[in-house]
Amino acid sequence: MREHRAGPASALVTAIGVLLAGCADSGSGGTASAAAGAKGGSPFAGKTVTVVVQPDWKPLMWEDGKGQETGYFYDLVNEAAKRLGAKVKPVNAEFSAIIPSLQSGKFDVGVGTDATVERQQAVDIVPFLKAGYRFLVRKDAKGIGSSMDELCGLRVATLAGHSIIPPVQEQSRHCTDAGRKPISLLSFPTLAAAQLAVKSSRADATDAYTGEASWIVQADPSMKITGPEINQNFSGFAVSKRTGHADAWARAVNEVINDPSGVYRKVLDKYGVGEIAIDKSVVNPAK
Repeated sequence: MREHRAGPASALVTAIGVLLAGCADSGSGGTASAAAGAKGGSPFAGKTVTVVVQPDWKPLMWEDGKGQETGYFYDLVNEAAKRLGAKVKPVNAEFSAIIPSLQSGKFDVGVGTDATVERQQAVDIVPFLKAGYRFLVRKDAKGIGSSMDELCGLRVATLAGHSIIPPVQEQSRHCTDAGRKPISLLSFPTLAAAQLAVKSSRADATDAYTGEASWIVQADPSMKITGPEINQNFSGFAVSKRTGHADAWARAVNEVINDPSGVYRKVLDKYGVGEIAIDKSVVNPAK
């Protein structure tokens, strides 16, 4: 999610799905599951869950022209909340604020967080997809190629606290050890700002989640996808370790994945990202 993110401690942010009634592709199975979850002792039954996410991450999560939250992260968190008998209250925040806000107890769930060993030490992560990262450059720019070595000497724009930062920093050390120029990492608060840095030639490339890259270049043909796929990992919901609610969310996500209506695949296919689907959600999958 983009480290997811985020990818893959780092990333999560902005508003999340409208209320349960507004979620796309739900159907009668979701209502029945929500009722079952409430009877089964869901910690959120009858409650409103505050969910913090980043708002400008198409097609994961963003606000449409009418100011409504949309995207497959929005849809899936709403579907999972239904199984817990809960409603969702969206909250906007910058990516780097998500994990601290969960640790402090300010919010219940963060969406768009990649599962990394480091992050799992800070919060519990419940995945609902698996994806990696490639790079976006200007369409008239030279492609990066399939080797990480081709990043040497480039200026790479990314989100503050993103999970892609450690592997890029490690590659930069390999560059200097080989007598080549290091990679310059430029940090931005939003994806739009990072992409603008590339378009305005302040950066050479920015990372692109494989769950969004095709969507981005279709919407903006001035950019192209290039470079190797790196940092592939699971991504999904993050919750505070103090609450002990990760298992409840994992059960809800698995109900969505296994729903006979096929709602899980329908949501991903709706946004053209069916390849990032998983068969089962397991709490803290990074080892």
